[in-house]
Amino acid sequence: MALAAALPLRASDDIQFSPATTQAEFQKFSKVVAQGIFPTPVQPARASGVLRFDVGIAATLVAIDTNDAYYRHAVPANNDFVHNGYAALPRLVVSKGFSAGTISGSYAKINNSGIGTWGGALDVPVIRGTIATPEVALRGSYATLTGVDVFKLKTYGAEAFISKGFGPFTPYGAIGRQRIDAHGKFPPIASLVALPKLEENGDINRITVGVRVSLLVPKLAIEATQGEVRSYAAKISFGF
Repeated sequence: MALAAALPLRASDDIQFSPATTQAEFQKFSKVVAQGIFPTPVQPARASGVLRFDVGIAATLVAIDTNDAYYRHAVPANNDFVHNGYAALPRLVVSKGFSAGTISGSYAKINNSGIGTWGGALDVPVIRGTIATPEVALRGSYATLTGVDVFKLKTYGAEAFISKGFGPFTPYGAIGRQRIDAHGKFPPIASLVALPKLEENGDINRITVGVRVSLLVPKLAIEATQGEVRSYAAKISFGF
């Protein structure tokens, strides 16, 4: 359902900050967008062999209140980012094992817009899992927004994961922090008036639960995250 909802996503206009935008609104907007572009590979964090390779299509859905001032003052009224209360971002995700961990990368481009995002994550095991015990791993991540002159955004993540396989099912959970580094610009006409700088350097607590199902050919995974808002992600992938 998440993948299907993401496919029609289009953006007819770039982000434009109204002179009425407050620092609190910019802070909220930056954190919500950062959660949307967070480069989760939608899989448990764990070590994998050097032959392990996986490529898939993922989508992240983020809850958006289009009536809230933080959104109305940042996104033109004729946009179509949000459908049924959610903004969806489809991404290409590639993961590769290297024995001591797993590295992943993701890329997304919003249709009919210059807006894109790319990022990656690195999983490093702390406690190796066995048939009887779960695996504990750390994940570091980074992502950046591209193609928007008036809005620069980078986000960093550090999370601790626990996962345990039961046949084809691998449930997992994580807790961590997400760092935001955002800068915004008002329209040129607004620069004639003394306006505050739009900047945000803050953190978001993240709690994630998910499950991966490994079938004979595809792998399916879904996860839910509570951060600045509630978000959901799903992925279908193929690999070995």
